[in-house]
Amino acid sequence: MHANASLAEMCRWLDEQLDVARYAEVEPESNGLLFASAAGDGVSKIAVAVSTSLAALFGAAKSGANLLVVHHPPWPGADLHLREEKLAALDAANLSLYAAHASLDCAPRIGNGWALADALGVTVEGTFAEYHGGHAGVYGRADGSFADFIARTQRRLGADVEAHNHARSFGRVALVPGGGGETAYVDEARRLGCDTFVTGEGGLFTRMFAKECGVNLLLGTHQSTEAPGIRALGERLGEHAGIPWEFIDESPDVF
Repeated sequence: MHANASLAEMCRWLDEQLDVARYAEVEPESNGLLFASAAGDGVSKIAVAVSTSLAALFGAAKSGANLLVVHHPPWPGADLHLREEKLAALDAANLSLYAAHASLDCAPRIGNGWALADALGVTVEGTFAEYHGGHAGVYGRADGSFADFIARTQRRLGADVEAHNHARSFGRVALVPGGGGETAYVDEARRLGCDTFVTGEGGLFTRMFAKECGVNLLLGTHQSTEAPGIRALGERLGEHAGIPWEFIDESPDVF
């Protein structure tokens, strides 16, 4: 048996680590404690997931967790009528919900970009891609060829990646996890001297712009490129609180 940790204390620690206060106005209801269980302040296990999906909610409840920490909260504009169903599921399972969206995207050294770079063997040299007052992207150096990098990404993320080889060289990589396929980010990476751009998902113009600018493009799925960040946060929180934690692997068709 593990002793209970304090929900309030863990939230204070997360708020401080992620500098949550700076995002309160620019991104409301997306960072911090969003739902507190009626079961009280005690937490014996943490679950973490990329999104507040039904799969994550049911998985967290099945794992015996009292706190679910996610990157994507249940946004009214995205979840629509399902948001109330998800809040009801939290209540029924005595699960509290903490979200870290822009705060995790932009957290220096511990954010999504840094965690993805570490997973893919990229040595970070700097940050870029302005997002809600912070930087959602990192860039740096990677060894080997682009083919080696593609294989390493597929292996370490456990996802089928979409890759386009447009550059004559490989070695300087920019990463914006998740939905970071804006052409402005690709162009900023190019101007920083990067030959390769990695994100989770992109559209027609992401692909066209990268091709026409001669930048290698790798799309590793939204889910898989942001999983390293929330995993790392769960590990740090579990270590801080002295209680077990578990990553809830959501449905593979959630990209």
